Amino acid sequence: MQIAGLGRDGLGAREQRALDYFHGRVWPLLQTSEEPCAPPLPVAIQHRVVLLATCVLADSHRLLQDGKDHDGSLNTKRLECLAAIRSEVDGCCVQGNNSTGLPHVLLFAVLLLHLHDGFMELAGHVASTSSHHKGVLAILGQLGGLEPVLRTSQESLQMLLSEFVSADLTSALLQGTAPSYPPAAWHVIDQGAVWWGRDPLGRYSLAFVLREMSAMAFYHDSLVNGQSSLCMEEVHSFEEAFRPVYAPVATPMSDSPSEPAVGSPQCLSERDIEAVHAFALIRTFQHTALIFLYRAICGLPTLHPLVQQHVRSCLDCIMEIERSSKLLHCVIFPLCVAGAHAQSPDSQQEVLSMTDMIYDNMRFASVKAVSQVLTSIWTTQSSLDLTWTELFAQLSPHVLVL
Repeated sequence: MQIAGLGRDGLGAREQRALDYFHGRVWPLLQTSEEPCAPPLPVAIQHRVVLLATCVLADSHRLLQDGKDHDGSLNTKRLECLAAIRSEVDGCCVQGNNSTGLPHVLLFAVLLLHLHDGFMELAGHVASTSSHHKGVLAILGQLGGLEPVLRTSQESLQMLLSEFVSADLTSALLQGTAPSYPPAAWHVIDQGAVWWGRDPLGRYSLAFVLREMSAMAFYHDSLVNGQSSLCMEEVHSFEEAFRPVYAPVATPMSDSPSEPAVGSPQCLSERDIEAVHAFALIRTFQHTALIFLYRAICGLPTLHPLVQQHVRSCLDCIMEIERSSKLLHCVIFPLCVAGAHAQSPDSQQEVLSMTDMIYDNMRFASVKAVSQVLTSIWTTQSSLDLTWTELFAQLSPHVLVL
């Protein structure tokens, strides 16, 4: 598949094939929108370091997809990409303030490698997810911070940054630490291109939930470090913030009994369906946040009714999503959290079947890693006695869960 409007002069056949694969197969898996923003292919064509990072991501996924490294060049290309990044870093250091554009190019490349190592390449001796994470933070710092970059960058970079900050948050929650960015950052993120689908009427956004989850992660960190003490007013405030929301159907009510009922597939408009999907994703994260609140902050045991109530509700939300929906690309974090606390064999099998189905569709090594961790948790007799952080300690820090 040749991408219309892009000049490919100077690209080898392997690189062209990798770019086409990235555009058609990998990029759509990073988002839930039916009309995702355009991938950064023009940047890849213009700057070799981004081209190499894109090819590494595409070729790694192709390897996971069909089990073959067709030309045996994946590791070589990865090493070449890392060398190109080091060269770009040296160039930025030499040119200093005159290196206009170079940090943005470098940011694209390191973001792509961060996703590669967190989603595709999980081998401990190869994966450098944490190093790439630090690299992204350093580049953003050089560029003046996350918010100025978001306000001035193109959509593909905004989307990648929304993915990066989201993965930073979910990793912080699973590890019981503070995120890299304050809750206020989510307001700016939500103004640009993001990985999640939106309510077409703008009534609610997943960014609202992620903002409160960020605030909750900072609060938990302050409790762990002895800077705060548990306050029930704070707990009730978070409970209210994560109260599950539903999409109001915008289609007018019918007075005729012969017409389809409001909410039936026959009468839901395209905007209604889009809103229902957006709110379904929001609810899965709200229930996940409440599980964290009760387990990590309040210290309730796994079997406590408040915990199990939201475990079941979260799983119900996920299981009700149509199997063909792109929402399933981005429910791994809720599925991981709720699944780790699922107790009945039926619920555990339900979670395992869902992770297997998502893996078959996405072929992300991170999904398989989550499935393996869940199986290990379920077969560990002492898992009911584990704290939140102990429960997820066996999940590799190289794995991105989103």
